[in-house]
Amino acid sequence: METAETVIKDVLQEILVQASEQDIQSVDFQTAKRYMNRMMASFAASGISLGYTKVINPTDPITIPDGAIEGLIFNLAMRLVTSYDIPVAGTLAVSAREGKNAMRKLSITVRPTSMPCTLPIGSGNEGENTFNNNHFYGCPESEVLTEQGGSILLEDGTHES
Repeated sequence: METAETVIKDVLQEILVQASEQDIQSVDFQTAKRYMNRMMASFAASGISLGYTKVINPTDPITIPDGAIEGLIFNLAMRLVTSYDIPVAGTLAVSAREGKNAMRKLSITVRPTSMPCTLPIGSGNEGENTFNNNHFYGCPESEVLTEQGGSILLEDGTHES
């Protein structure tokens, strides 16, 4: 699992501020941590919610999927490069854009849909020799919807007397 220290070290190496053998200076860690927390909050506000937990210490784990780590590194590098007065490399801009697209894909969950019971099955799909004699798709049993869009089925015999 990645930690804040390893990610920030990779970011600083990406923008050529630090050598690979060198320890991260405290001021560089604090600056990168602040930018990273702001950037991930901004991403979450714009719909790219990956389950990021705010980082405080260098040993704090990065709580996003492994497929989004590169996107985090390259996009954070793009945000930090101006504070170090370094020109943005074209390859960094391309990598940041591709990384953000990967982050966006990881944040989207596609849920299965069901046909409403008011929707007609369609002509040609009903009759004696077909799979169904109903005119409409079936209605689900009585259910209570939850906040997340799932459902809880009611038990039998729960009707009020």
